[in-house]
Amino acid sequence: MLGITRISLLKGKKMWLAILVPGFVSIGFFNFSVNQNNQTLDWLLKQDNLISGIAILLTFEAILIVFLTVFQIKSYYKLKFPSLWKWISIVPPVQLMVAFIFLQTYLFLKVSGYSFIWLAFTFFLSSILILWILTFGMQKLIKRWENRAELQALIALFQLLLAMFLPLIARGQKVGFTQITVDYHAIMFLMTLVIILSATGYFMYKRKLVRPEQKKLKSP
Repeated sequence: MLGITRISLLKGKKMWLAILVPGFVSIGFFNFSVNQNNQTLDWLLKQDNLISGIAILLTFEAILIVFLTVFQIKSYYKLKFPSLWKWISIVPPVQLMVAFIFLQTYLFLKVSGYSFIWLAFTFFLSSILILWILTFGMQKLIKRWENRAELQALIALFQLLLAMFLPLIARGQKVGFTQITVDYHAIMFLMTLVIILSATGYFMYKRKLVRPEQKKLKSP
C-alpha cells in the first residue's frame, strides 16, 4: 500500500522508474532466490537480531517518508528544496522490495518444469504490469494529489507504530497480565466513536472546500 501510494505521487519518467526498480532488485537477487529452500523463511524468523534490525530499518524508513512527503508537497507547489530528494522519491519502500524478493523465491520453489531464468523474466514483467495497474487505480480512486500525499504520510506513521511492536509480533511473546480483563464492548464503542468523528470532520472539511467554489460560480 505504501509503495503504491508513493509511486502514484510521481509522474512521467520518474513514475516508470519507480515501477521498474522493484523488478530490477528482484533480478539482482536472482542467485539468492535460486539457492534458497522451504526452510529459509522459518530460519529467518528465528533470528532475533534480524527481526530487531528490520524493525529499526522500518522505523527510520517511516520517518524518512514523512520528511519526503513534506519535500514532495513543496515540489508540487513549485517551492525550492534539495534536488537529491527528487531521486530518493523514486526508491520504493524497503518492505516492497523484500516482498518481491521473497515472492520470486517462492515462485522458484513452487513452480517446476520451467527454467529459473524464464521464471525470473516472467516475474519481472508481471511485477511491472501489476504495479502499473495498482498505481493507475490509485490515481483514479484518489484523484487529488494532495489527498494521496496525506495518505502516504498516514501510512508511514502507521508503519512507524507497527515497527515498534514488530519484534513482539514476530516472536509471539506474550505478556502475562493476569489481573486485567478486556472490555471488548468499550473498545468497539471507542472505535465506532473515532470513525464517526473522523467521518464528520472529513465531510465538514469537504463542505468548506466546496462552498468557496460555489460562490465563485455564482458570482458574475
